[in-house]
Parts: sequence; structure tokens; C-alpha cells
Amino acid sequence: MIPSMLIGVIIALASTGVLAYLFKTGKFTRKAGYAFLLIAVLCGFLVFSPMFPVQIESLILGEQIAGVPIVVPLILLGAFILLALVLGRVFCGYLCPIGAVQELPYTVPTKKYFKGHKKATTIARLIFFAAILLMGLGVTFGLMGLLGTESFFRLAYLTITFWIFVAILAISAFIYRPFCRVACPYGVFMSLAAWKSIFKIRRNDNCIDCGKCEKVCPTGEAARNDGKSECYMCNRCVEICPVGGLDYKRKG
Repeated sequence: MIPSMLIGVIIALASTGVLAYLFKTGKFTRKAGYAFLLIAVLCGFLVFSPMFPVQIESLILGEQIAGVPIVVPLILLGAFILLALVLGRVFCGYLCPIGAVQELPYTVPTKKYFKGHKKATTIARLIFFAAILLMGLGVTFGLMGLLGTESFFRLAYLTITFWIFVAILAISAFIYRPFCRVACPYGVFMSLAAWKSIFKIRRNDNCIDCGKCEKVCPTGEAARNDGKSECYMCNRCVEICPVGGLDYKRKG
């Protein structure tokens, strides 16, 4: 278990650096994004790592993860939060298996619903996070298991929870990342870090305020003064911009 966990984390750390470089140099492409998404999904199925949304609930429940002292997963979780504070939600966007497996269905050409709605999804996430804390600390019951993330990646297709997550994936074709935006406990910390991140997708002097980026953004984070806390670095805004008005850069 320990080598498996480390394999996933090492791949995620290396991929974070590569992705940040691609975004910074403007060399990121949709094909590259698909490659990283597929690698993340494979890590989920093959080594069940890095599964931070599941692991953070395990820490709340006081469970040992992969047979290592509790300080080890705490350090790893904190390290990726610090990376989000610098680079934005690169991990959430392309390296978390649970997020990656939701991103792929959204590429199916169907009508999309609930684009934006940041306030509603943020409130729902906080409510769900509070429920995780209350159930975990109060009665030591894990809510995440009911959503089927572990059952899905373990291919436990004879369980009800497996099919619950399959249903979430089906919804993901119409609503952008429903699990990430509502149920993910790790997302609470990552969104706060991304809100204050040093590097973000920002408008430059070429911007003509045409509004195309705002229309295509699935989370409603493309407006000039948005904090980008729910920006999953999907790059749709950059691709749609007709004048090259967006860059991944520091403020100023």
C-alpha cells in the first residue's frame, strides 16, 4: 500500500510542475490536458492514489491511511494546498482521479446546465463539509463512502455505491464536476488556496471585454474581478479568446 500511495503522489507532484510550465509558457493544449486526465484516471484505478477527498475524511475519522503515521498524509495534503496557493488548482483540474473522471464526460456535446452558480455550489459544499465533520467526529461515520468513489475505482460493481458514482459521472456530462463543486471536502481548502494563489489565468492588455470567456466558463470564474477560487484550469476561456487576452501569470 505504501509504494502505491507514493507512486500516485510522485506522479501528481511531477505532473504539477509540468502543467504549470505548460500554462506559463502558453504551450498547454487540449490534447495535453486529455493526456494528464487519462494518467490521473489510470492512477485512480491502478494504485488508488492520490485520492485526497477520500483521505481527508479518513483523517477526520482518525483512520490510518496506507499503514503510515497520520503525520505523513497530513504533510502530503498540506503540500498540495501550498502548491494551490502558488499555482492555482492544477491538482484539482488534471491530477485528482476523482476530478479527472468527471472532466471527461463533460466534453460530451450535450446541453450544459448550472454553469456558474458559484454561491449556490459554495454553500452546498460548506453544508456537506459540515456534515462530514459532524458525522466523522460525532458518530465516526463516513459519508464519502456512500458516494461510491472508492467502490468505483476498486471496480466493486456489485455494490450500490459503485452505481451511485456512475450516476454522478452521468450527471457530469450535463453539470460541470458535481462531486468536486459540492461534495469534495478537500475542495474547501483548495478553493481557499486558489482564491489567494499567486499564479492565475488573468486578463492582459489585449482584452477587449467581449465576454466570450465568461460565457464558456463552466464555473462562472472568468469575469475580470473573479477570485478564481473555483477555476479548475480547464483552459476553455483561453481557447475561446479571439485576441489572446488571457495569460497564466502573476498579478501585475
